[in-house]
Amino acid sequence: MLQDLNQDELNALANLLVISQKGKAREALCIKIGISHYKELGFMYESSEDSFAINLINYLNTVGNTKAICHLCCKELAPIFQGGKHESFLKEIAVKLNCNQEFRHNYPNPSTVEQQTSPTPSLVTEFRINSSNQPDGAKSQSTRLNWLAGGAIFLIGLASLAGFQISRTQSVNSRYIQLQNLLSQERWQDADRETANRMWELAGKWEERSLQAKDFENFSCEDLRTIDNLWTKYSKQHFGFSIQKRIFQSSDVNNDLLKFMSQIGWGKLDEKGIFSYVPLPEYSLSSPEGELPWIVTYQGSGDRNAYISRIIKCRI
Repeated sequence: MLQDLNQDELNALANLLVISQKGKAREALCIKIGISHYKELGFMYESSEDSFAINLINYLNTVGNTKAICHLCCKELAPIFQGGKHESFLKEIAVKLNCNQEFRHNYPNPSTVEQQTSPTPSLVTEFRINSSNQPDGAKSQSTRLNWLAGGAIFLIGLASLAGFQISRTQSVNSRYIQLQNLLSQERWQDADRETANRMWELAGKWEERSLQAKDFENFSCEDLRTIDNLWTKYSKQHFGFSIQKRIFQSSDVNNDLLKFMSQIGWGKLDEKGIFSYVPLPEYSLSSPEGELPWIVTYQGSGDRNAYISRIIKCRI
């Protein structure tokens, strides 16, 4: 993730992208800034210009694509806003991200200029002690200090590298950036629709907009797990596949599909065991636990059995 930019700066970049109207040619823009897999991005074709801009900037931020941000600022936006009130902001972003000279030929980094006239001594140099005229004991102490300083710097470097690797590992698959954004904003209904969109797409059923039992039986466990992790994280363990599985296998429901659907709010089961569907209200964390995701299951009972069976089989 781009550690140097805060959310206000990311939002401001998105706003400038909208004003520039560069987002009107989305595919061309993505190619120019170096995103070759743009067709896999969920927000590419199904969002307004405003939504596309903020989703694109948030995506680049999430995956840590500094080069694309630099290209966007310095090659695409800078010529449009040159001489205007937004020029200084774009210069600040370029300096913050340390955009190289390929992008930032007109935006010199003040710290770089300062270093050329007054180089900063290294951390190791600062710890060194002139030992030419010191007794042997002092020289030995000086050597130990140098070794300790070098070792400390080495460990700091290792810690930074480990932190970078963890950050990269935790980055979400680009296919689910839009879902992550919606869930982080608690837009549960939109997130439910986005979940269905991505699952239809993965199963090759985009045109049909529905999944049958065989589609669930062959659905990727890895993708189910990724979707579930996002839902459970942002709903604080209130929504998600794993929550639905737990309820389905609970002693109260005991693997009974109709009881399960009644328990999570998809309908009502009367005293005679007759199930009736009810329109789902606006979603919130006050909704029944496990109510979402829902849209992707909107088929017959056989398909819903296949849906929950796949979740169980994948050990979500």
